[in-house]
Amino acid sequence: MSERLYIGIDLGTFQSTISASNGTNESVLTVVGKPKDPIARNFLKRDTLFGGDALKNKLACNLYYPLSAGVAQDDENNLAAAKSFVTHLVEAVDPEEFDEVFGVICSPSHISFVDKSNLVSILRGQVNAIMVVSEPFAVAFGLDEIGGSIVVDIGAGTTDVARIYGTFPSEDDQVTVSEAGDWIDERLMQLVAKKFTGAQLTKDMVRKWKEDGSYVGGDEREQMVELSVDGKKQVVDVGDLIQIACEELVPYLVKTIKGIVSAADPEYQSLLRNNIILSGGGSLIDGLADRVADELADIGDVRVWCADDPMARVADGALKLSMVMPDDQYTAIS
Repeated sequence: MSERLYIGIDLGTFQSTISASNGTNESVLTVVGKPKDPIARNFLKRDTLFGGDALKNKLACNLYYPLSAGVAQDDENNLAAAKSFVTHLVEAVDPEEFDEVFGVICSPSHISFVDKSNLVSILRGQVNAIMVVSEPFAVAFGLDEIGGSIVVDIGAGTTDVARIYGTFPSEDDQVTVSEAGDWIDERLMQLVAKKFTGAQLTKDMVRKWKEDGSYVGGDEREQMVELSVDGKKQVVDVGDLIQIACEELVPYLVKTIKGIVSAADPEYQSLLRNNIILSGGGSLIDGLADRVADELADIGDVRVWCADDPMARVADGALKLSMVMPDDQYTAIS
């Protein structure tokens, strides 16, 4: 058999991660920059920028976020950006040293046939064969928790919730909702704009504030930030607003988890209730596991816990899965 590289890829709205069987891994912000004009091209000395480099030079670039909600967008410019981004991501793990590349690619729980076709399109030429699995299943597999669990993967574009019980989850076992990290950012931006009239805000600003101090429950925490109000510098406290925006996510998580539990085989509901795993960037919200557990108390005893190293869990689980799946479970795309 020719030497084969296995890879696991988490294609995220905000950040994408790849883990490979040769021990390499890479995380890149999911953004592509194209110089706006020849002056910008000469200044940047590149035709395409990725991740942090693209954001650093965003005023000189047209920016593309090609994997909104974790899937490639169905238009020419975004598909081209997605193709170049995935090429950049795969090249980061040195695939040229191997004869073939097999990959497990993770997506939101519910994606359309067009979305799956787009995933295949952007990966063609980079891998020889792929499997597409849901993000929650990859998390559970990587944690050795497929025997009975509910995984709540809170990403930027979507929150994916699935019940896992020893096999690949079916369509009925999984739910995808749009209330996730980007949704919190939008709410926080609205709250700040309302409290500080004239504040000049960007999504990147409020996302950083959230990442620096997100929390739910307990007393309000102070978080001083610098912003411009009608062009004038001000230092203000947004800690209370961050708490409000994060707290507003909780009812959506609780409602979705309750639906997943209630639709399960009644003999397994107790097992599922006592192994609810939070993953993804949203699981880093301080106090979230306890807050969700409190809101679920009315359905019986529950245990809610956060996966360690949540940003890498999907890709690591996908890599682990890729190395044990028989070849006939893959789809050849080269």
